Amino acid sequence: MECKDELAHRYREAWLVARRVSSGINLRYSAFWPEINPNRWEVYQGENKILRLPEPSEDEVDRMVKCMRWLRWVSEEERKLIWLRASGLPWRVIADDLGVNRKTAYGHWCKAINRISIHILQKNSG
Repeated sequence: MECKDELAHRYREAWLVARRVSSGINLRYSAFWPEINPNRWEVYQGENKILRLPEPSEDEVDRMVKCMRWLRWVSEEERKLIWLRASGLPWRVIADDLGVNRKTAYGHWCKAINRISIHILQKNSG
């Protein structure tokens, strides 16, 4: 069902939706909910501005929660890697953050995405 590019797109969408979800919403899946900290550019650009993003639709939140549920099939390090990539950071920055080579980071990300894809396929076929 889900190929690598589709899953990458789904997690990018989930990351964007997570930025718009108000903190008062209880999604009941907090164990898989990654911590969202603004990066320095978001903080810098947001100074002296009041930015109101539109609330996400119910479908967007449902897709985001589904993506968060899929994270239970990978390790904590892989969750962090998937979330960093979904945030739009380039591989070089992600690799520096994790303390590995850029190609190594990409390889670990592919492995994690493939593991999720396999679980989705098994769940849908069985």
